Amino acid sequence: MDIEQVIRLPDPLTKVEVQLREVVHDMAGKPHIFLRVRINGWHFPERAPEPFLAIGRAVSKFVLIGSEGTSADAYFDVRPPKARQISFGYGNTISWDFNVVVDPSRSTPLDRKRLPKGVVDLLSPSKRHN
Repeated sequence: MDIEQVIRLPDPLTKVEVQLREVVHDMAGKPHIFLRVRINGWHFPERAPEPFLAIGRAVSKFVLIGSEGTSADAYFDVRPPKARQISFGYGNTISWDFNVVVDPSRSTPLDRKRLPKGVVDLLSPSKRHN
């Protein structure tokens, strides 16, 4: 094969999109507010180790991988920092770094007055317990 026959596919890392949104999710029978970080444009295979997303020093509480592995929803119980890169992995190993800008302070907050009583709000970074 000659080098002229080699085909280079577009770099999929540049096609990744991130959406941030506050959501309410039930945990142990109680509503909790999470910042959901949805990643599209990459393939996220199901693996035995638990998936995670890291933004700066903040690590997601849990991750749900979409059907067909075409998206991943990472849920944070603390507002992560603004960053220019996010890291996705399984267990305790980072598999991919994505160069995307995320600014959690620009996500639209939920109207706390319309939420049910007893909802657990986002933690401050200093009060996070793992």
